[in-house]
Amino acid sequence: MSFVRSMSHFVPILVVLLTVCGFGAVPNVADVVETIAVRLEQAQDKMGWNMGSWPEEELFTGSLTAGMVGAYECTGDYTYRTASRRAGYYILRAANQSGNLLGDETYALVRLSEVSRLVESGLSNVWFFNLSEFYASMRKPNYEEATEAYLAYFEGEEPSTTVFLLAHYVVGAYYVDDPDKELWRDALVQHLSYVDDGSSHPVMALGAATWALAQIDGLDDTPVASDGGSTYWEGTVLRDLPALLLSHQVPAGEAYGGSFYWRFDHSEVVPGGIGYGFTEDVIYATLGLVAAASAAGSDDANEDFALAITAAQEALLRGVDEDGKVYEHLAQVGQTYHAYEGEMLQALWNTKHYLDTLADPDSDETGGEG
Repeated sequence: MSFVRSMSHFVPILVVLLTVCGFGAVPNVADVVETIAVRLEQAQDKMGWNMGSWPEEELFTGSLTAGMVGAYECTGDYTYRTASRRAGYYILRAANQSGNLLGDETYALVRLSEVSRLVESGLSNVWFFNLSEFYASMRKPNYEEATEAYLAYFEGEEPSTTVFLLAHYVVGAYYVDDPDKELWRDALVQHLSYVDDGSSHPVMALGAATWALAQIDGLDDTPVASDGGSTYWEGTVLRDLPALLLSHQVPAGEAYGGSFYWRFDHSEVVPGGIGYGFTEDVIYATLGLVAAASAAGSDDANEDFALAITAAQEALLRGVDEDGKVYEHLAQVGQTYHAYEGEMLQALWNTKHYLDTLADPDSDETGGEG
């Protein structure tokens, strides 16, 4: 079975940037979310078998769906909820045909289920049911017959991409309380131990892993290092991941301050290149910080988290152009994909929700009925 999608557009570009992020007023979060969401809703296929997906980006429908759920929660605009549900039904049709859900598709079903539980109390939750069935199907005859057999397909794959996928699978497994959820968690930690600066997206992988583990209360004293893993992780336990992530944020006052480096050693790799500010690195590192800060509750470290998250939010906001396009780099250069826009919506909604809640703990910033 082949299920690890191509992520060629996740490969960082190395460019000489002549502009410096940070000039001008920081755009308003709600305005930027609205601009991106309008763009995505208009671009979504609304007819035919591919209805609910985005042209030529069908494999990234999961990230886009989760982004549209966030847009609905942020704005309360039911148009975006309709778009997210339309995308969710595409995911179910595609999964029925392939017999598989991609990692971020499982997370998309989590998000759809969460909203459905809030606004459709008492009704059947098709998203939760299909998500539960996906994890249970691995233990059924004529499929893999064991979760371990499914996880074996990840062995030998590019480690940072694998961590990205497994992070989403882990969140889904814990959401439905699958009996094998700890197997998913252990696989995520194992593959994280393989990530180093020879990987495609080291800091993005660290961010994705932190994001997933924080949500399942998994930032404990489990060692990251494992047999065959990178020496980078020696002496590191899961509880250290948020602080490690913070250490890879570009300091204030520097170009693209608040963004993140893409390698652990912060190098530029090639002369004239650039080692920071790549959009997806910043998105997933930011999501990791928000999840860790939320899990920390009223811990004193929240002040450090809040400052870091605010800086990251500002960097992300400056990376969206006036039409809602999101590019490979926050300098608004490189390739542009709708998938980046969906991921950007997730990050902006999460930062807004966290910072608003921090400012007013009694507020309910969930948008609309949610």
